[in-house]
Amino acid sequence: MKTNLMKRLPLGTSSFAKLRGVGQIYVDKTDKVYDLASQVGNFFLARPRRFGKSLLISTFESLFKYGLRDFEGLKISKLWKDEKKYQVVRLDFSEIKNFSSIQKFNAELDSLLIGNFSSVGFSYTESKTILCSTQISTWLKTLPSCSLVLLIDEYDAPLSACLDEPKLFEKVRQKLSEFYSVIKANDAAFRFLFITGLTTFNKMTVFSDLNNLSDISLSPVFGSLLGYTHEEVQDYFSEYLSCASKKLGIEKEKLFKELTEHYDGFCFEETAKQKVFAPWSLLHFFFAPERGLKDYWLEGLGKPTVIVKFLNSHALRRAEDYDGGKSIALSTLSEPSDIENLSDVELLTQTGYLTLKRIQGTTVYVGYPNLEVRAAVAQLYQEQTLKEKLVDGTR
Repeated sequence: MKTNLMKRLPLGTSSFAKLRGVGQIYVDKTDKVYDLASQVGNFFLARPRRFGKSLLISTFESLFKYGLRDFEGLKISKLWKDEKKYQVVRLDFSEIKNFSSIQKFNAELDSLLIGNFSSVGFSYTESKTILCSTQISTWLKTLPSCSLVLLIDEYDAPLSACLDEPKLFEKVRQKLSEFYSVIKANDAAFRFLFITGLTTFNKMTVFSDLNNLSDISLSPVFGSLLGYTHEEVQDYFSEYLSCASKKLGIEKEKLFKELTEHYDGFCFEETAKQKVFAPWSLLHFFFAPERGLKDYWLEGLGKPTVIVKFLNSHALRRAEDYDGGKSIALSTLSEPSDIENLSDVELLTQTGYLTLKRIQGTTVYVGYPNLEVRAAVAQLYQEQTLKEKLVDGTR
């Protein structure tokens, strides 16, 4: 594979067609994309923020809508034989986050569904008696078999938004479950379904009727589907590594070791063997290496909503308390506790602040992936402590 000679960095680019069109670096994962897209199936993948979930969704969208148009020279170009073009519906549930009642949520959800399904032929009729989901179900039954692709990004965003309001949370969960029931009931219409999220909490209750959903989050086959491996960084970003080492006056090997300590170490698969770099942090370093090894985990992103809501009613331990590693049951990674009973260790693991270190039987030992994330947890604890002091001071 040829090294990309200072091609543009894909900073913040979540559109696959745009990335390819403007000549940004694309770390070729399309052999794994093929492994999924070549199947007629329904898949779920959970990963932390800024690991490329939206870009992956966009990659599937381009493949199914336009075939190999945007894939020239990539691995999949020699593998993909399906010449059919599909209707694609892409739903981004992170667009639904500002609601204070179930009525407002229902209105936002209906608006999202109507807007996106209308683009492929669905026609909504204003009605006080026939629900939007019912109308979509009726329409889906008219479609040819395997003619539609459904891509759902950030399925859990609405749930995270009302995490600290149990009654509203349950109503939102029920409404989403109704939508997935419609998808399940009309399975024949779908060629491919792919769902992403930050967490897997309450996944099985949200998708209770979608019982043919394959969760690939812990699969070793897809452990490096998102994030960059050591080999990929050294191959695709070789020129950026050389440039950074010159600017910082550090040998390339030493720089790579420091980058590994700061931004690598994320492990998502159940053998705990495959580790990847955080793309967001690594790309920002390459963009401005003269700044040094800065902490980008929270910079420009802030804290995940699920963390913010969780800390409203739960306590976080000091950063050093997680240094020695913690253990959780392997089953909690795919079937976590209800959100009311979720531990700090489970949540930090779900959101990428802790990562898989080793597996022993049915026990998973987790710890910080790198120095950057450890600093982020220390910051979270500091902010929580300050907030508690301010509250105590007003009593």
